[in-house]
Amino acid sequence: MTLELRLSLMYLVVTAGCHSGPQIRASADIIKTDIERARRSNAVRCAPRELANAEANLDFAMGELDQGNSSRAYWHITQAETNAKKAVTLSKDCAPRQVVVKEQPKLVVKLEATDKDGDGVLDKDDACPSLPGPPENKGCPAEAPKDTDNDGIPDPADKCVTVPEDPDGWQDEDGCPEPDNDSDGILDQADKCPNEAGPMQNLGCPVMDKDGDGITDDKDQCINEPEDKDGWQDEDGCPDLDNDSDGVPDDRDDCPMQPGPADNKGCPRKYSLVAVTKDKIEIKKQIKFATGSAKIVGAESEKILNEVAQAMQDNQQIKKIRVEGHTDSVGNDASNLRLSQNRANSVMSALIKRGVDPQRMEAVGFGETKPIASNSTAAGKAENRRTEFNIVEQ
Repeated sequence: MTLELRLSLMYLVVTAGCHSGPQIRASADIIKTDIERARRSNAVRCAPRELANAEANLDFAMGELDQGNSSRAYWHITQAETNAKKAVTLSKDCAPRQVVVKEQPKLVVKLEATDKDGDGVLDKDDACPSLPGPPENKGCPAEAPKDTDNDGIPDPADKCVTVPEDPDGWQDEDGCPEPDNDSDGILDQADKCPNEAGPMQNLGCPVMDKDGDGITDDKDQCINEPEDKDGWQDEDGCPDLDNDSDGVPDDRDDCPMQPGPADNKGCPRKYSLVAVTKDKIEIKKQIKFATGSAKIVGAESEKILNEVAQAMQDNQQIKKIRVEGHTDSVGNDASNLRLSQNRANSVMSALIKRGVDPQRMEAVGFGETKPIASNSTAAGKAENRRTEFNIVEQ
């Protein structure tokens, strides 16, 4: 080994002791940057030896450093740094130059198209360039079309050349009059709705069904409320929310077609001594009176009156009943009439005491004028002596 090489190695040993691993790695990062810059400048062509030496020594330095030999790593990192800087310097002018070629603008020659008369037909195509005219007439003025019926629609566009249009906002473009715009058979001058078809009985206006229940407004008594089709008075167009008018709405009524009290779910209450029919409150046994008197007697009579009062309370749809008193033919006619009236009054008073509203009743005595059986037999006379509860309003 020569003296010069020995001295160089001794210098590296001495100086390497002053450089730690982190310092060598920091230097390696800078050298990597220089190597990349040299490559971008085409150092592979202009400084291939220096670039290769820089990369090889950088790899050796990292390998020695990983083995803990910092002195050898420092020597290689120094060599890599020197060669990297040479590669950068030598390749400075080696990269290919970019030449920017400017494209020459194209020369465009425009020929101006003129239209002197402004009719939309260019002068080169215009047979009358100084006079405006339509394209179909080669730019020359056309003769004005005639309007034979003077309705403002030229004859070429008028489907009724000799009959003037009736300008009323209905098909006014065809030139023909429309005396019955909606073709409902009613002339416009008599048609209240000339543009909507409708029957004569509705003055030419369409029959409406505002609530959409299938019953036209002219027959619908409730045009804003649809009918509830449930088989009960469905022709009037009005919803019947309580068909039997017993005060219990149909949706809560177990018997919507038969009146009954709310506490019986709208169904008729069953009575033992009376029956409510369409025309009357029929009693199954007769109310008894003292002979020749209006005094009510007997427990059975009281039960009958109790059930009649209950039937009136249960059937609120009954607005008024007529309490009728009747006698047989025995005795004086005037006396019998008076007795029957007094008995009817007595029964009405008994019902009032049982809570029936007096406004829902009237008492009438008919005497012997309305027999229901022959007065020639005892049985017939017994039938004629009676009290009736006839419904007069509901």
